[in-house]
Amino acid sequence: MRRRAKRYGGIALALLVGAAGWFYFSGGYDRWRDEKSVADACDGTVAVDEVRALLGTDDVSGDTKHRTADRMAGDKSRDGSGPPVVCWLDGPSGYQQRAVVRMEWRSQAWAPHIESGRDPGSFTTTVPVPIGAGWQGMVNLAGDGAAATVVLDCRNTDGPRTGDSLTLFVHSWGSRPYEEAAQRVRLARFATRTAQAAAREYGCDARFGGRVRRVEPLDSGRPKYREAPPLAEADGTCAGIKPGSVITRAHETAAERAPVEDCMLIDDKGQALFRLSSYYGTFADDQRMKTQTGKELDSVVTKPLRTDFLFRAEAACPGSPRQAVFVVDYRDYDHDAKPQRKYAREALKQFAERSAARHGCTDVKML
Repeated sequence: MRRRAKRYGGIALALLVGAAGWFYFSGGYDRWRDEKSVADACDGTVAVDEVRALLGTDDVSGDTKHRTADRMAGDKSRDGSGPPVVCWLDGPSGYQQRAVVRMEWRSQAWAPHIESGRDPGSFTTTVPVPIGAGWQGMVNLAGDGAAATVVLDCRNTDGPRTGDSLTLFVHSWGSRPYEEAAQRVRLARFATRTAQAAAREYGCDARFGGRVRRVEPLDSGRPKYREAPPLAEADGTCAGIKPGSVITRAHETAAERAPVEDCMLIDDKGQALFRLSSYYGTFADDQRMKTQTGKELDSVVTKPLRTDFLFRAEAACPGSPRQAVFVVDYRDYDHDAKPQRKYAREALKQFAERSAARHGCTDVKML
């Protein structure tokens, strides 16, 4: 009887070992490992179905790192709060099928303009388009891919997240071009669903938007300004700005609550003369550290100023001790400088007041 039991036990063990070997060598183990790495990516906050749709494959693997003050570690931050964290999600083609997710708290922000794939010091940097659907987010081209940014303001009244916000950045590359409307929506949906899961995971009591159904075409940085619509007909970010003696057209995006909003003012020769920009939350914090106007060029000792603008304004916003920042940048073409400076200042004021109202900000002050 004992011999028979041993025989059956040996057979069962052999079958188990054989099944395990078959599972391993058939690729089953690799698939299980990859699926688990994606499910665990960024502390389990990644929207798995959405990243597969974004990359165009079910064969996705993930890797995650947490950034601390003095090192990169493979575990959560020392305070257990999660961000700052970054995770890589790759399809079979590697770089050609990749999404990189970065998250950070506003209170610990590093460089949101860089993380979002924008150059705030460049007049020709691409204009971001809003995600819409009630989200404070934006999408823009970044290198040979695209980037999505979502900002969630925490409504917590106590604890470490009081007065803070969570920012999520996604950079994605792939064979599907972002000229396709569906691919822009895939990127926005992946970013918003992942941000929503992250806020819940990390204890940020935030208000969420709805399901994204459309993202307008992305700005390539080389728009046909001569074909831009008349400024008087603007109904987006340039709405409410009066035409000037030489400013007749506008290049704009939809007027939604985005962390960065732009309006390009075009002269009668089809040249972009002024760029109006608004910055909120973590982007306002970052921009304040970069912003100077011509009046301050001789007194920059006390501020680490790097970016030069013609004029700027600020507004007080709810839920934060900080303020929104509004700036106007310009190109020096063949125009009389004095009247154009006067026009630019008034245009910035009109732009700032409308943008601030969308975000619930008040008390716009020209500086």
